Amino acid sequence: MSIKYIFCINSGRSGSDYLTELLSQAENTVSIHEGFPIMNGFPMQKFNTGDDRELQKLMPLKMRQIHKKSKNGRKTYCETNHSFIKGWGYLLPDKYISQEEIGVIILRRVVDKTAYSLLRVRDVPGRSEWTRTWLLTPNAERNISKPPDNASPYDICKWYVEETYLRAEEYKKMFPRIRYVECDLEQLNKYDFVLEMFASFGLVPMPVLQDVAGKVVNVRNEWQKLPLEELLSDPKYHSADSLEDKERDALIAQMVNYLQEKKADKIAKAQPNYAMGGSFAMEANRIVADAERELEEVFKYSLIFTETEIILIWELLHTINPKDILLICCERSSPPGIRYSYDFNKTLSIVTMVQKLGLFQVISMMVKGIWNKDYTHRKPMS
Repeated sequence: MSIKYIFCINSGRSGSDYLTELLSQAENTVSIHEGFPIMNGFPMQKFNTGDDRELQKLMPLKMRQIHKKSKNGRKTYCETNHSFIKGWGYLLPDKYISQEEIGVIILRRVVDKTAYSLLRVRDVPGRSEWTRTWLLTPNAERNISKPPDNASPYDICKWYVEETYLRAEEYKKMFPRIRYVECDLEQLNKYDFVLEMFASFGLVPMPVLQDVAGKVVNVRNEWQKLPLEELLSDPKYHSADSLEDKERDALIAQMVNYLQEKKADKIAKAQPNYAMGGSFAMEANRIVADAERELEEVFKYSLIFTETEIILIWELLHTINPKDILLICCERSSPPGIRYSYDFNKTLSIVTMVQKLGLFQVISMMVKGIWNKDYTHRKPMS
């Protein structure tokens, strides 16, 4: 059988978004980074504690979306979603798609570089509800390995990357009839290797592929590239996460007010990201990232690698655009003890969108041509 579906085993921060761009430059493919439902969050975490029932419930919806986007198999479906190896990738072969129709790209990046990248953007596994939504959690039952005792945030990031690669080896043994291509990011940056990879899956490259090969995407430059030693230095102040709920809520509110006053020019210049449905989330992230050290000095609490900082970003987003499209995927608990949970595993009807965003914003999105647009889907270059 020919390969009709291509997936990817990767840890994130390793070139998966770039791989999506490459695969979109093949004839007759639909190339997606993280297709809805993304299959992460609570169902993924339950799977990794040994309970796959929640992910099993989502599989029919996932398959309907895959068939819809691949035009019922008339296009080769490519998805580089790193939640694949964290759960639903184990449920897919044979029950939903025969192994002979599946290709899997095992994409690696130097462990230290990947761990540093995760650390830099504050994605430390298990440290916040946000990272628990997207990444493996240390000491989950299905993990093959464990982080070292007294692990630093960097150690945990390294463990996570290495655990992903251990799972890749396990996956190959479990599903030996799948066609695998293994590579690292350095290889993937070379045009000749990309051509070989395409040939392995029977993909026909378009001429513009050469223009995409080697081009960096998703650099996440809102966070500075600080030296590792600086990122791991002992914090000057107590962690904001150590506060009682009411105290922390008050601290976050004060920080939001401070940003509104002191960073008013940056907030006024914030631009929607139409690659994220017109969301201002990355702008809120950037403003907080730029002000992180300043906020710590003013308020005398440490923010780095805390849940507090993630909540602060979403609280600031509320003030920038209370009808932001990404807030649809967030559930905010009431004070005392403001928390956010995230659900990227649901599809929303127009009625729900109007209820969440308001009729005016939905009409505005339609006028701007961004309504119902699939932002996970890469289209070939013109």
